[in-house]
Amino acid sequence: MSVHEDTLQGLNEILEYVRGDKSKARVTTLTIPDEEIEESQLFYQKFDMLPAPGKRKAMQYVDELLRA
Repeated sequence: MSVHEDTLQGLNEILEYVRGDKSKARVTTLTIPDEEIEESQLFYQKFDMLPAPGKRKAMQYVDELLRA
């Protein structure tokens, strides 16, 4: 299917769902291990302790990594 066809199909399924066809509902469940949550909390705590110029520099590094 093309992107256009996928988009139209998705929009049609949304309309059917809104009109009452609950079989068109979709659910995705993600399970995140506690260790990952704890690691991310530690990261944000450390990030919050940085002065504003350090936060900007860290965000620049992240932006550059995402472009690579």
